[in-house]
Amino acid sequence: MSLKFEPFYENYLKKIAAYQLAQATMYTDQWTVAPSAGLPYSNEMMSILAQELFEIENDPKMIEKIEAYNKTLPEGSLEKKEVEMRLEDLEHTKNVPSSTYQAFVKARNDAGMYWHEAKEKNDYELFKPHLIDLMNKSIEYMKYSPKYNGNNLYDVFLDAYEPEMNQEKYDAFFAIIKEELVPFIAKIQAEGRTIDDSMMDKEFSVERQEQFMKTIMDYLQVDPTRVSLGTTEHPFTNFLSHNDMRITTHYYPNRFLSAILSTVHEYGHALYGLQMDEQFEGTKLNDNVGSAAHESQSRFLENHIGRSYAFWQANYPKLIEQFPEFKNVSIKQLVDMINVAKPSLIRTEADELTYPLHILIRYELEKAMADKTMDYDRLPDLWADKYEQYLGVRPQTYSEGVLQDVHWSDGYLGYFPTYALGSAYAAQLYHKMAQDIDVEEALKTGHMEVITNWLKENVHHYAGSLTMAQIVEKVTGEPFDPHYYVNYLKDKYSKLYFK
Repeated sequence: MSLKFEPFYENYLKKIAAYQLAQATMYTDQWTVAPSAGLPYSNEMMSILAQELFEIENDPKMIEKIEAYNKTLPEGSLEKKEVEMRLEDLEHTKNVPSSTYQAFVKARNDAGMYWHEAKEKNDYELFKPHLIDLMNKSIEYMKYSPKYNGNNLYDVFLDAYEPEMNQEKYDAFFAIIKEELVPFIAKIQAEGRTIDDSMMDKEFSVERQEQFMKTIMDYLQVDPTRVSLGTTEHPFTNFLSHNDMRITTHYYPNRFLSAILSTVHEYGHALYGLQMDEQFEGTKLNDNVGSAAHESQSRFLENHIGRSYAFWQANYPKLIEQFPEFKNVSIKQLVDMINVAKPSLIRTEADELTYPLHILIRYELEKAMADKTMDYDRLPDLWADKYEQYLGVRPQTYSEGVLQDVHWSDGYLGYFPTYALGSAYAAQLYHKMAQDIDVEEALKTGHMEVITNWLKENVHHYAGSLTMAQIVEKVTGEPFDPHYYVNYLKDKYSKLYFK
């Protein structure tokens, strides 16, 4: 079965997809292989493409035609759902002057360029004016949304990244995180056993790490005809088409585990795209997958799979073969090292237990950004204060503090909370998966397809036709409950540190 649209609408979708493919390809090239001197020019060209696409999508005559077409589609059909989702998005963008949108895109591209330079130079002042400019233009752009009620603009940002989420729901979610995990983490720090993970800081060449990454990719059954792996400063996944997923990682000579887990994480995103119903390609049913939905799958693979004992049972022999330095480390010791919980400064290197507190910090700062009460002169100190408050550590440089993440330089205000929410979705889904299939047996015997097939059947193929909250309820038989997440973490780390 495939979606069937009128020829005019089919052509409209294909033209939009062509521009999106060009933009995605240019973005991937910019941050992987393109020479840095060419960035200002390519940013300008990308902003022109973005404006042209914006005008195509929001052509008033075309919108009228789509509205008329929508009335002819049968209720309950996927075709009608796609068109209605598109009209809902157009209800926002059709009111935005194309010049405003181009200015937003240009500010976003410039901010990304200056963020890379600022992080490398440890120079917040270099990035600050571009961050302020981008946040102002992001806010101006989002105020055109019909969902903006004149009060809480952050709700509009949050809903844009995960449908039906708002500040009230996130406040309740993070209240549980704070209440349950902050004292538990403090207890581990005070009373938990000591785990020696110094091997994780041993220096290994990038070339050796790249070779082992091929082993991990083979184990995950990554199809090289559909997925490529590149390197960049901040790992990301770009979805060029159903059969073209670009994932990236970053290798640190003295952080052996980093590239492994970031690659597994990014493949979780790619796998979601690979296993969505192919008939949705080029439609809103494919594009409108929430960010928390996506993060649920990347965090699922990173934590429930990549940090598991069974995963390393399967990969331990290859590890010893390629890194004989680990020959005196048992599998149990290795997995204990991989799951060590200790407060740290870098979100992407954070352990599974303390990770949601990194997100909580960003969430609290974003509230002030969205309501325009943020003092950007003090942002680095505010960031550092919250790290000291929640994790007991304080950054000494901008690069390990406020400049560590790329997201704000991309205009992704409202994205960070989806990492924690996605982790919580993943925990509830994993609880159900473990009831349906023998996950450990599949992992230790190298049958990753048992897991990916379950994910495809129960989660991935729906794409954006259902929200992740709806999928979780459909699959598990009960509404989303964040206590699955905190209970999973407390159970796992109690066993690791107290038994």
